Amino acid sequence: MPHDGTGGTGATGSPCNAAGVASLGWMAGGTSEARRHVATAAGSALPDGRQLAVTWGIPEPFGGMTSALLHRSRAFVRLAGREVDVVTFDPSADLDAARDRLVDAGELIPGIRLRNVWEDLRGGPGGSSVTTRGADGGLLVEHLRADGSLAVRDERFPASAEGPARLITAHDGEGTVVRQWTRAWDCYADWLDGMVGDERAYAITDSKTAAEFMTRYRRPNVVSLHLVHNSHLVGPARPWGVLRPSRRRVFAHLERFDGVVFLTERQRADAATLLGDPGNLAAVPNGIDPVVGEPDADAERDPAAGVVLARLTTRKRVDHAIEVVRRCRDRGVPATLVVYGDGPDAAALRRRVDDAGLGDAVTFAGHRAGAADAFAHASWTLVTSTFEGSPLALAEAMARGCLPVAYDIPYGPADLIADGVDGLLVPDGDLDGAVDALARIVTMPSDERARMREAARATAARHDDAHVVAAWGGVQRDAAARHDRPAPPLEVELERLRMRFRRGRLRVSMTLRGAPRGASVVITMRRQGRGAMVRARRPARDGRAVWRLGEQATSFVGGRHPLTCIVEVEHDGTLVEAGRVTAYPDTRSVARRAARRLRGRLGRLGRLGRGQPRSTA
Repeated sequence: MPHDGTGGTGATGSPCNAAGVASLGWMAGGTSEARRHVATAAGSALPDGRQLAVTWGIPEPFGGMTSALLHRSRAFVRLAGREVDVVTFDPSADLDAARDRLVDAGELIPGIRLRNVWEDLRGGPGGSSVTTRGADGGLLVEHLRADGSLAVRDERFPASAEGPARLITAHDGEGTVVRQWTRAWDCYADWLDGMVGDERAYAITDSKTAAEFMTRYRRPNVVSLHLVHNSHLVGPARPWGVLRPSRRRVFAHLERFDGVVFLTERQRADAATLLGDPGNLAAVPNGIDPVVGEPDADAERDPAAGVVLARLTTRKRVDHAIEVVRRCRDRGVPATLVVYGDGPDAAALRRRVDDAGLGDAVTFAGHRAGAADAFAHASWTLVTSTFEGSPLALAEAMARGCLPVAYDIPYGPADLIADGVDGLLVPDGDLDGAVDALARIVTMPSDERARMREAARATAARHDDAHVVAAWGGVQRDAAARHDRPAPPLEVELERLRMRFRRGRLRVSMTLRGAPRGASVVITMRRQGRGAMVRARRPARDGRAVWRLGEQATSFVGGRHPLTCIVEVEHDGTLVEAGRVTAYPDTRSVARRAARRLRGRLGRLGRLGRGQPRSTA
């Protein structure tokens, strides 16, 4: 299946792809050392084929999503014998420094290759880029090879300019133009084509930014999956919540992926309730490193000592963890906290600690490799984020017997913690509840703490890499079967659609022309200006379909406002749009509708009785 807008021609007019640009032949395979390494790995949990981990870039320092991506890639190498290409698009990335940093931290091992489109277009590692901003608002980025020659010229033109908004031009070593693209996504697609060739490949897209591109990248040999790392909803309301703006375009077309994977079953079920299940939704948790050595016995840990491992951003709400420690100490509970991590809020959090006089109780250890090992010596940890997918640090803490106190947020904590058994849950944002829970852990009898620690380790064992890699193998095989299904042509037209609102519920009915027997109708309802969207799948029977929304779904999308209804029909793997209608739902009662129909009939009969011609309108 072709990618939208790709498959252009080179300077000679002949078809070309990124493998022919800037001598990129070196990028097609890994080093012999890496191949020897993975050849010795045991197991066949994953299907045959190349493995790609697709993300926008590798930031410094990186957060939980990148950490989980790299961990999964290492598990694929170690346990399934599969090499992994970590595919990135960030034009500002310093890949040489990133590789050195990741190798030193143990994040990048033989069998994992860190790839970047701009580095490959430059011909390999080394090189640089020069950015020039024009007075007219234009932007020019020149990507240079290690020898200083021009490899790629990336021009972005001001809105007032005629022609394309962007022009990317690739040059060979002699300066000859060998390829041009007018959209970055077309460049990315050609690059991926050159990297993968005609091999079977499995692309897991972790980044929501890269996911927008991957919804359009479809190839017969590439099985495409999207892993959702965080909540897809704005705020705590679930499942009837507004999609985050950063996810709306991707979540509006989840069927374009062969598989969409959530970190928890609860989030998968919520997405299916809100948007319908196109048959490609699954749940696979993050894996965790095995704990090396025996954790400290409960008696050897300070019951009051805690650890928080998080990127220091507003979303993680580490200020709540600091406030919980302050209030505990005000109660006479001698809680202490070490915070591992870095981020834009680091300076403000340090000031908060100083202003509260907590310098002896709260310390900042910064970003450190292997920081999760600190959980083996701490008694407790706090999870105070606004939202998550499934916090990796939570599973790592529980695996080491560190007891969690967590806000019950979407998603993750309630999927992992059995309240009072292996940790404690408190309502989202309930500082007093978190203080009570932490005080309970610090002051409870040591034998009760020991039982909770053992229960926490048993719970975390569900995130063992062997189980997680096996689960990925099943998801990838199912996705491949879905991808390989033949897609026959399908032509369907929406003839009529009615939206009615009565007794607090919406009802949508439609008539379709050309819907084959056994087809499903995918109905999407959007409220203008609010971002509310719901979706459902209904069978098409004799060219008709009906969707009766429940009270919660109706209340969420609204029954007395203009609504856009998009109707798509799916049959044997082919999905086409049949039509869309924007209108106010009909709010009249059954009696009023019947009365209007009767008046219309009586009016027609009266005209016929007077000899007037019947209207054909």
